[in-house]
Amino acid sequence: MTFLRHFLALALVVVLADAQQPSSPPNILLIIADDLGWNGVSYHNPKMVTPALAQLAKEGVQLERFYGYPVCSPARSALLTGMMPRRFGLTDVVGPGQQGIPKGTPTLASTLQSAGYRTSLIGKWHLGTNPGPLGYGFDHFYGFLGPEIDYFTHVNQRGVVDWSRDGKTVEEKGYATTLMADEAIAQLKQRDRKKPFFMQVAFNAPHTPLAAPEALIAKHKSDALYTAVIESLDLGIGRILATLDEQGLRANTVVIFCSDNGATRRFSPNTPLSFGKGTVQEGGIRVPAIVRWPGKVAAGVLSQQPVAAHDLFPSLLAALSLPIPEKLKFDGSNQWPALSTGKTLPRPAFLIAARDIAFFDGEWKIIETSDGKRSMYNLRTDLGESKDLLTSQPELATKLGAQLDALKQGLPAVTAGGAGKGAGKGAKGKGKK
Repeated sequence: MTFLRHFLALALVVVLADAQQPSSPPNILLIIADDLGWNGVSYHNPKMVTPALAQLAKEGVQLERFYGYPVCSPARSALLTGMMPRRFGLTDVVGPGQQGIPKGTPTLASTLQSAGYRTSLIGKWHLGTNPGPLGYGFDHFYGFLGPEIDYFTHVNQRGVVDWSRDGKTVEEKGYATTLMADEAIAQLKQRDRKKPFFMQVAFNAPHTPLAAPEALIAKHKSDALYTAVIESLDLGIGRILATLDEQGLRANTVVIFCSDNGATRRFSPNTPLSFGKGTVQEGGIRVPAIVRWPGKVAAGVLSQQPVAAHDLFPSLLAALSLPIPEKLKFDGSNQWPALSTGKTLPRPAFLIAARDIAFFDGEWKIIETSDGKRSMYNLRTDLGESKDLLTSQPELATKLGAQLDALKQGLPAVTAGGAGKGAGKGAKGKGKK
């Protein structure tokens, strides 16, 4: 009996000591869709088939005012640097031989890497090849470097295979969306359990040239190929999220989903938002986004908090209780209190600065085109940006315009042609096995 009491007492000490050990740092899974517009998800448009994303939205905060950038490269730069990419002269898509993020710029990946995270990028990079993702804080890269690839052959616009693993070109058969999901699942299963991970899964769906597995094309034969591509995307995301659960990672993983920019209007009109990809109108930059972290982020909440892509870096550092290194200079601000609660909280005015500029302050928005012309809208009463209030409310326009001018200070002027003008364009629909 004495032995049993000593044994139980010792066991209790061990249990209590273990309970007092700090929990392991949270993991981060950042999932990025490519050209997925406002109506590309079933929770905005019941014609779409995205049950995995709909469930994710129910389990977290559904961000109804999340802003990317008009095109791919600036959005990805903003996510990784927490800065407006125009500071780097990056206002358009990066073309062959062009630089995206300046060398030596701290990124979300490199900052987390320094904090002991295992970092991985799966899928699309599109921020230049000098030095490429392995030079910006990613321990591992699997995917493609340029703007677009054929979903099945993985060749780029010049007919060259753009598919690599850690800097070495690989030729693999398979549908790109499926291969990316497979890789994410494999990494989750084979991860170093002693380290937290930051995994960025940047799908190319539903970017052109559209293609989908034949089974999904047959299923959606009365609809668009676009719908089949998006359902395949959702299936891949669902498989990754299911693996998180199987590996016991759900509770300790921050999951963020977003698109880089709005949809091309010939595939999805982005209604009720105006215009689409390539513009700073709402349809070009307001995109679907979700944040989930069980027990840390409210569940089933629709948030109207304005959040920019460049806010994610400082917000995630706050969520992880990591200090902001002195060398980091953010344009973004910490939006974690709003992201985690789903509440609409006061925040500083901000810009989405590409070739044209969108200025946001609460419900008010000013658009400044590259030639200096301005227009002003109230997004609460005019989501479709149909009524320019610049001249009818001159005092407010002057006040907000002064804030815009202050935020613009230090931004380089837009140069003719921009970065990689014309890259990433063109589409052709097709289906393969």
